[in-house]
Amino acid sequence: MTDPGRANPADEPDIPYYWQSVDWPKLMADYPPPPHFARTTGRLSAEALRELQNKRFLARVGEAWAVPFYRDRWHAAGLQPGDIRSLDDIDRIPIFNSDDLKEAIAVAPPFGNHHPIGRADFGRVPLKIQTSGGTTGLPRITLFDPIAWEVQGIQVARALYAQGARPGDIIQIPYTNSLANAAWCAYTAAHHWLGCVAATTGSGLVTPTERQIDYARAWGTNLWFARGEYLGRIAEVAAEIGFDLRELPTKFLHSYLGPDVDGVVRKRLEAAWGVPVYDNYGSHEVGLIAWECQACEHKHISEDTVFCQLVGVDDGLALPEGDVGNLVVTSLHRSVPPFIRYNLRDLMTLFPHATCSCGLATRKLSTFLGRSDEMVKLRGTNVYPLACQTTIVSDSRTTGDFLCVAAYRGEGLGRRENLTVRIERRSAEIDGAILAEDMRRALHRDLGAKVDVEIVEAGTLAPITRMGGEGKVRRLLDLRK
Repeated sequence: MTDPGRANPADEPDIPYYWQSVDWPKLMADYPPPPHFARTTGRLSAEALRELQNKRFLARVGEAWAVPFYRDRWHAAGLQPGDIRSLDDIDRIPIFNSDDLKEAIAVAPPFGNHHPIGRADFGRVPLKIQTSGGTTGLPRITLFDPIAWEVQGIQVARALYAQGARPGDIIQIPYTNSLANAAWCAYTAAHHWLGCVAATTGSGLVTPTERQIDYARAWGTNLWFARGEYLGRIAEVAAEIGFDLRELPTKFLHSYLGPDVDGVVRKRLEAAWGVPVYDNYGSHEVGLIAWECQACEHKHISEDTVFCQLVGVDDGLALPEGDVGNLVVTSLHRSVPPFIRYNLRDLMTLFPHATCSCGLATRKLSTFLGRSDEMVKLRGTNVYPLACQTTIVSDSRTTGDFLCVAAYRGEGLGRRENLTVRIERRSAEIDGAILAEDMRRALHRDLGAKVDVEIVEAGTLAPITRMGGEGKVRRLLDLRK
């Protein structure tokens, strides 16, 4: 007898179970996780690597022709299917940036016309929504299918393994698992691809910093995945409560140090924690692009997953390795959605393919040098807010938190751009006038242009800079727009 309360099996939908959505052996062969990466793809010759990249590049280009965002832009540039025959033709493809993605979402809300699938396709493949940006209005949406999701985990796992992570390590992740991507990358790397124990404690807004230290002491946390600014905040709180972070069994810190060209932030963190700090670089859209190994000789690029180029800030033309320019990336693994010649507008330098002392053979990426789209022009000099970091962080009278406020001063032909740097002093006992004058002189020397300096009290900038909170720390408040 048929149960009248039970649905007809013929009417039941097919569920795209995640564990069945990926050919796992093929994924591991195509994008080797550690330790296999260092024995295979990570040791390819420049010629063999170029061949692999070329194959994946052509596959992504073929897929992108079916996506309105790319098809329309490429037709407008005079391209037809079949015109792009190898990586040698990549410069014929127009670059785009995050402003173009915002426009793509405005044209076809809410997901944009840069994705190969739309709302009607949801339910056919496991998908996850992640976002980037969104300081005003809705943030930019990027859909992740299982391949995109797992490969970004593999990218981070490669970095952590090269830096010393091993199965059984406990990695504390003081990022919140939210619409932002960083915490998920770390969690997937640890849980899926390293055999490490992931402790997703969330940011300081979720788990107060002193509690983060309590957890680390109780659990024996021996790895940390966090931004440099927050690792510095943990060190400050530890000093306030009289705890020496060097008592923890920490092996190393996996971090994102920003434009730490002179190594000031790294040295301060290493002194406080008593362990090596490894710098890394990535983006929401294409994952962890590059990482430092234990040799700390620039950052290895995950070249089987991303192809990197440099272009001029003003003209967008290709630059040779060794120059400083905007980093343009092409994802070699992402189909949902493709990212082909995406200008991150991050200033970097590329170094040639070579074998590192660690054994990996890759091209490398420099320290992050700043954001080209956050430039302020002061009396003919290009000033980047992040370039203030070294001067401010290295002065013990400051908390290290700062905010650059760009605005116009004057009217008509006399109007010009002005930059005021707000800097937190560590305590009210510190003479603000002397600190301001010292900072003005030091910043003038480092930036090559005069800026105004305003000293503020500790903790007052956090609501704007988001220090200790969610997402990237903000260093520019642009009142020119």
